[in-house]
Amino acid sequence: SGVTYREEEVSGSVYTWGQDVLTTGEYVVKVDDDVPKDVSSIVGCAILTGSGAVLHTAGVKPEDSVAIWGVGGVGIAAVQMASILEAYPIIAVDLDDAKLEYAKSMGATHTVNAANEDAVARVIELSNGGVDYSFDAIGFKITTEQILPATRSGGSGAENHGGMAVLIGMPQPDQEMTIWPGHFMFHQRRYRGSLGATYPDKDFPMYLRLHKEGK
Repeated sequence: SGVTYREEEVSGSVYTWGQDVLTTGEYVVKVDDDVPKDVSSIVGCAILTGSGAVLHTAGVKPEDSVAIWGVGGVGIAAVQMASILEAYPIIAVDLDDAKLEYAKSMGATHTVNAANEDAVARVIELSNGGVDYSFDAIGFKITTEQILPATRSGGSGAENHGGMAVLIGMPQPDQEMTIWPGHFMFHQRRYRGSLGATYPDKDFPMYLRLHKEGK
């Protein structure tokens, strides 16, 4: 906000395209000189968005069940963090078999091609009743509506919570969605968003260290 180029305001996302950038210190995290630029650049975008949703927004723990809709760059980062945190199962959902195969190589334990089967029903089946956490890394109406019913049910009681659905993908400004209120009322499921969930000074070095360790 307030940054201009040739008298036109530009957003922060433009910074990644410049070899030399004038910006404020709050936008900068120092990394070691030996970190490859293709690695550091993606850590500053897709990695922190996908991984941060799993690590910080959801707080996934070992043996928690996870499903991720959309395994492009952000979704793959979510898959990797779920794997690092020892979630199980880690279910990747997509329409592209090649992407699903790649997701398996990056830590997904199961895959679902939503073009061939009911993704929600299959995720529920693979997780024995619904996942603890589901993530939408796409942001389309259909996927925003699928991730909540794919989570496990809760019920009456103070701590009888159901699963959590987390929206990572950016919806369109005029986009709407339809969800049955009973998911919240009767099953105590939760739905929240995640917008670049990161603590940059702490997380960037961690992601770069994980890359160096081959994780």
